[in-house]
Amino acid sequence: MSRLLLTLAALIVVGGCSLGDGEEAQAPSATTTAAATVTVTQVESTGDASGAPDAVADMIERVLPSVVNVRTISFGGGSGEGSGIVLDRTGIIVTNNHVVEGTTRVNVAFNDGRMPRTLRGEVIGVAPERDLAVIRVAATDLRPIRIGMSSTLRLGDGVVAIGFPLGLGGPTVTQGIVSGLDRTVEPGGGVRLRGLLQTDAAINRGNSGGPLVDLAGRLVGINTAVARDMDAQNIGFAIAIEEALSVIEEIRRPNAARVWFGVAVGSVESDAAAVRLGLDPSVRGVVVSAVYDGQPGARAELVAGDVIVRIDGRPVRSTAAYEKELSRHDPGDRIELELVDSAGPRLVTVELVRRPSSLPG
Repeated sequence: MSRLLLTLAALIVVGGCSLGDGEEAQAPSATTTAAATVTVTQVESTGDASGAPDAVADMIERVLPSVVNVRTISFGGGSGEGSGIVLDRTGIIVTNNHVVEGTTRVNVAFNDGRMPRTLRGEVIGVAPERDLAVIRVAATDLRPIRIGMSSTLRLGDGVVAIGFPLGLGGPTVTQGIVSGLDRTVEPGGGVRLRGLLQTDAAINRGNSGGPLVDLAGRLVGINTAVARDMDAQNIGFAIAIEEALSVIEEIRRPNAARVWFGVAVGSVESDAAAVRLGLDPSVRGVVVSAVYDGQPGARAELVAGDVIVRIDGRPVRSTAAYEKELSRHDPGDRIELELVDSAGPRLVTVELVRRPSSLPG
């Protein structure tokens, strides 16, 4: 893999959670539940669009109501923005995990002209290792995007990226081509993303979670990362839709035995993030950004600002590692957390429970 600095394409400013030195910190991973299965129909992504300017503008007009602005509030009061895609008329939206990682509140702003300006969103499930998250809003008449097939794309096929980069106040559209297939990148936090589409359509911070569509307006990818290197130009990446759909279904399986102990977390992956928490610069782990009343974490006296550095003796250096450790267990299991805060280290044992269908409180 070429040695490029890859950054996740979200504009997230978080007090106390960080990807790395010099990068904006990001948002939550503390949520995973179940909901009804999304039903989508895939159609081949070749054929019926000429790519002429009028045709592209007409296509974008059709797609925009299915693209949302995801606005977050995070631990420490920081705010951020990303993008999302309406998958189901009953309130199901997909975005990137790094858009919502560590957040304590999510609001979703719509483009369809029929909704209130924003609705409160609930993160109902995440897959940090695939950088995907599912959000639900209280709505029944959303306009879902049409689903395409990334597997039929060829090098040079036209694509369009839509999202809300850089806090510019409205949707931004960029056009390009498929410039690479089946890419593997490592954006940080122990995450390795495989099978990505590469495009030269401009992707910037805040585009994360937004759609990459073909020239017929069909969703072929979920924008997730961009190369930031002095020698890199117009190198962006999107999660191929076939890869994403299977993960989204897994996140939302009604019978999935997903567990938690009632906290939201964000990564501590840089010296600067550790210092902001009053810790030694070498500390790595996941910071507790919220503790939910009545849950095992609250009963074990965890507080916002605690950093989990080990679970059952195994190092936890990122939210992906944290989720992996929890996935080893079932409801009723007890785990030992090694915590660090400004007063020093301590050990806490918590019981895991099934993640509730909605956030408590």
